[in-house]
Amino acid sequence: MFHLIRRLYQQHQQNERLRKKQQSVKQNINAVRSQLAQTDVTDDLLALTDLGLGELSQKIASGDVTPIQLLHAFQTKALQLYEKGNSGICEFVLQAQSVFEDSSIAEEEEEHLSTMRKSPLYGIPISLKETFCMKGYDSTGGLIKCCNSPVEEDCVLVTVLRKTGAIPFVRTTTSQAMRALDGANPVFGDTTNPFNTSRIVGGSSCGEAALVAQRGAPVGIASDIGGSTRIPAAFCGLASLKPTVNRLSSLGCLNLAKHSVLVLQACPGPVARKVDDLAGVMRSLLTPLMFDLDPRVPPMPFNEETYNGSSKKKLTIGFYRTFHDPCLMPAAAVVGEAINHAASTLGKAGHRIVRFKPPNPVKAYKLFLRCIFADGGWELRRLLFNEPVVPHLRFLNLVLSSPRWTKFTIDVFARFVGFGPVAVAHTMGGLRSAQAAIDLLVAVREYQKEFHKSWLEAGDLDAVVCPAFPYPAPPIDTRAMFVMPGIAYVSLYNLVDYPAGTVSTGFVDHVNIIESNKLAIDRHLEGDRYGSRIAAMQRGSEGLPIVVQVVGRPFQEETVLRVMRTIEEGAATRAN
Repeated sequence: MFHLIRRLYQQHQQNERLRKKQQSVKQNINAVRSQLAQTDVTDDLLALTDLGLGELSQKIASGDVTPIQLLHAFQTKALQLYEKGNSGICEFVLQAQSVFEDSSIAEEEEEHLSTMRKSPLYGIPISLKETFCMKGYDSTGGLIKCCNSPVEEDCVLVTVLRKTGAIPFVRTTTSQAMRALDGANPVFGDTTNPFNTSRIVGGSSCGEAALVAQRGAPVGIASDIGGSTRIPAAFCGLASLKPTVNRLSSLGCLNLAKHSVLVLQACPGPVARKVDDLAGVMRSLLTPLMFDLDPRVPPMPFNEETYNGSSKKKLTIGFYRTFHDPCLMPAAAVVGEAINHAASTLGKAGHRIVRFKPPNPVKAYKLFLRCIFADGGWELRRLLFNEPVVPHLRFLNLVLSSPRWTKFTIDVFARFVGFGPVAVAHTMGGLRSAQAAIDLLVAVREYQKEFHKSWLEAGDLDAVVCPAFPYPAPPIDTRAMFVMPGIAYVSLYNLVDYPAGTVSTGFVDHVNIIESNKLAIDRHLEGDRYGSRIAAMQRGSEGLPIVVQVVGRPFQEETVLRVMRTIEEGAATRAN
């Protein structure tokens, strides 16, 4: 009886906390409406939201538009999207324009103002995933228990953005506990794919992808520890970049996994509609200010020569279309076709194209899961306790709660019925001793050495083109077991800590659907039930975006962006 009363009391507290937060959000939205009611946002100003970062910077520099006018245009557009119900927004930043008020500008030193105006982000409204802590605002991670606890100071990235003249104006949602791919969020509501609302938007940076894809922000900042930036970008047809760890500062950001994850670290990275816009963000952030505020960030300014290919050096670029292993999810034919097009484009640009086969990707995937669930899922279960658990986390939560022998039984059964990619429950059992933790660290280092050796043996590669996810955005009602194994294509590069980005190459067409239907039948006849189901999920995906992933050497983000831009230009030429 005591436990029942206690549980009911805790549930009451949660409901009251959620009610209070939702009331605060309503007040936030009403405050923005009141601010905009005093402005005159014309159709011409609103049309500016269709432009990219470079074009907007030029208009500010020429005096065609002021930063405040541009802010009001994007606030208006974002508010319109919010009222439609699928914006990805959790809250507006009410003090967004304060940095550009006359009184504060007058106090700035002229030298600093001159430097600020040269930044590609000067006067540009920018969205941020709510994990980037901002003074006076919550960072909830989609958890009710984290509501109504505003942080006391900005994280380093927010400080640098403001000092470079950018205007953080809106904060975007994450999937629950930043561990799901379905965009469901019990605090701020669910986010779906803007191209097709019956499809998943991806996670955990679901809000950033949805907002930028709908032109609610010109660029945004997300974070990635296992594909959290690249997967939503892939599902929404966006350009994105996961840098090498510590290329951008993560100091002061929300971390819901600090007591459960080994080796891996979340990486801040930009999301935009065009590759050049990603470069503009990196160019603005890689400044002495960031290097001073976070000593872990190496003092490496953006390398313009590498990005622009000024040396005319031809690159050696590897590629692969899928993982050929029954224990990993196969990539759809439409993804392989996109990689072929990308490789062809790069070859025509004069680069050397070679095949690349990552060493033992199954081993890499299992090492990644052991690192993510080093505590056996205890911290995640604690975060989800007394929360309304979203669909994509229910089965995971159940597996994490089960005894070790049950995990092995689940895997044996999964392999027996032909669901090899799902047979990974045993990797989530956690580390039982300090020696086990040391052994895991050694195993990761050994794999990183093995991967680098393969990279060199393939031709001393400069970059690799490969799938970002095995297929385009799946239906909302897809079970997690047919979605989560797809992260193997992106988590590999978190494990080895290589920079990786996504770039759009086109859209699914009717021919692709016919091929997928045929493949689903063929795999079913072959007895591959899992592969057949994956192929069948492509039905109804016509018009969804397709992207490829580009990977480079550590701290060579500029090379990654260069290759991505070449692929983007080739895709645009092919579309015309």
